[in-house]
Amino acid sequence: MTGSEAVEPLRLYWANQYAVSPDQPGGTRHYDFAKELQQRGHDVSLIASDINLSTRQYSRRSGPTDLRAHPERIGGVKFTWLTAGSYRGNNWRRVASMVVFGLATTRHLLRVEKDARTVFIGSSPHLFAALGAWLAAKLRRVPFVFEVRDLWPESYSEVSGRETGPEVTLLRLIADLLYRRSDAIIVLADSNVDRICERGVPRSRITLVPNGVDLHGFENADEGVDLSQPGVFTFVYAGAHGPANDLATVVEAAAELKKRSRDDIGVVLLGDGACKEDLIEQANSLGLENIRFVDPVPKSGIASTLRSADAGLMVLAAVDLFTYGVSPNKLFDYMGAGLPVLANVPGLVADVISRAGVGTTVAGGDPKALADGMEAMADDPPVDAAAHGRKFIEENYDRRKLAVTVESLLSSLRR
Repeated sequence: MTGSEAVEPLRLYWANQYAVSPDQPGGTRHYDFAKELQQRGHDVSLIASDINLSTRQYSRRSGPTDLRAHPERIGGVKFTWLTAGSYRGNNWRRVASMVVFGLATTRHLLRVEKDARTVFIGSSPHLFAALGAWLAAKLRRVPFVFEVRDLWPESYSEVSGRETGPEVTLLRLIADLLYRRSDAIIVLADSNVDRICERGVPRSRITLVPNGVDLHGFENADEGVDLSQPGVFTFVYAGAHGPANDLATVVEAAAELKKRSRDDIGVVLLGDGACKEDLIEQANSLGLENIRFVDPVPKSGIASTLRSADAGLMVLAAVDLFTYGVSPNKLFDYMGAGLPVLANVPGLVADVISRAGVGTTVAGGDPKALADGMEAMADDPPVDAAAHGRKFIEENYDRRKLAVTVESLLSSLRR
């Protein structure tokens, strides 16, 4: 289906606990798709929690005792903010928040308007939102699409180191149910197709829709935070500060640069998360003045913020899952902002950087290798990285074009 072909309008309900609007920090994949699909004539509602993943703060509701669903229209996109418990670290409170949101999703979707045009979509930063949407879809007899953003239980096992246990068994059972009972599956990374097929899913039910960039939004970005420093080549990492991100390696690389007397190279860690306080303490204990911690900025200001830096850092923990199973927002944001990229992630990320001609990749989990890469890029930045990145995004990862793929898939499920 081409972008010019008209299709019958759909009524879509897309559940993702961590979906955000542009006035909040975080990735706007679902907002961007919803906006584009609405412009193409579809009725789209996003279902999310107003506890922002980056800040862990309520953005709409007054607190945990406010259990009402809060509808709101932002930039023409319909949001419904549902209850979910607050949490700070990766502990039982976070699990409880996921379960509460999953239950709230089911309750909400059992009450929404539906007709022959209706499709429910559940996204898997965790499984409980998708499970809640699937249950409502089955009870109401509407098609269900499972959007696989993280593989489960692989994501949990790789980061926690636990291959067995009751929680792993439960996650595998839920994931298998969703894989096999969904009418269609969306994946963000091409290599995840084979992994899901190994679980007994026909390849014909899986569609690749990677992350990307709203280039129009990047061109018309709000004012952000100026990260530049005179005489300093600034590397920026923009994203979550969690165990999977392995930012301790970045702090250690900054310490290595200090040993080498490279005062002309600086690092900015932009964002928030469970490990941020520990990272600040680590940097302070090492006496580092070449690393700064900056609070998250709204997505509407991320493009101008990134452009004030000189290069982007794409780092993840050195685990096998991240070799094939990720499509990180920040990588495409860096490219959309015209930054060269230094990564320590092999596989898909390294391949994108190489094909786009926007940077280089070093070994994962190695502070000295990362420091070497930072020195090399600061001394000899990639030529034409901005033009190459822009062209590559336009051809492969423009959210407007990706929305056409989503539209084609969802239209095929009409009953």
